[in-house]
Amino acid sequence: MKRSVLLLTLFFAALACVSCTKPDYKKLVTDFITANSQIRDFEVREVADTTSAAWKAIIVYTKQGAAKVPVLFLVSTDGKSIVANAMVFVDNKPVFERQLQAELGKADFKPSDLDRIVINPSGKTEVYMYTDPDCPYCIKVREKLKTYNGEYRVILKHFPLEQIHPGATKKAIAEQAEWLKKTRKDLSEGADIFSLAKKIVEEDMEEARRANIEGVPTYIMSDGSLKQGLF
Repeated sequence: MKRSVLLLTLFFAALACVSCTKPDYKKLVTDFITANSQIRDFEVREVADTTSAAWKAIIVYTKQGAAKVPVLFLVSTDGKSIVANAMVFVDNKPVFERQLQAELGKADFKPSDLDRIVINPSGKTEVYMYTDPDCPYCIKVREKLKTYNGEYRVILKHFPLEQIHPGATKKAIAEQAEWLKKTRKDLSEGADIFSLAKKIVEEDMEEARRANIEGVPTYIMSDGSLKQGLF
């Protein structure tokens, strides 16, 4: 009887030791952030496997304005090493390759598509692309979209950032006016075309502010969610 009790005691002691040696990755990262940064508004979302048995990926989202931005932490499986917002390489390959997307919030309204420039009109899913004619990233995307024939019907919306691109608003109005000349044959007077183009650009800019869009290109998806890096 005594021997049986002793064996059971040793068995449960062994289990306790095993559980003690397994790190609580979320707690480790929470304590690390609290001790080493001023960030207080954050959420530890996920513990994910990596391509290396020696590392775990812990995905944290921090609040920045209206957006939630992902930050990657890599924690050694023994819990002794933490690599913050950087990559670990094994055999010259990153141990974690998944692309993490910022959560930019959600628009609580449907953007107007009346008389807007449409790219890939045969696309099945509508997406609204807010853009600036002088933004280099927007220019690259617009170049890609010249040959695009995929899922999305892209409705172009104007959000010229006049503070960093002086004259961008005039260019946006001119581009919209050119579109109206092709699509609104009922508008014969140049003044009418310019007036409507200006109104459309102003409406788009107001929508962008209402959706808390801070940079371009930014997309409002059909469900209202905001995204970047779609194309």
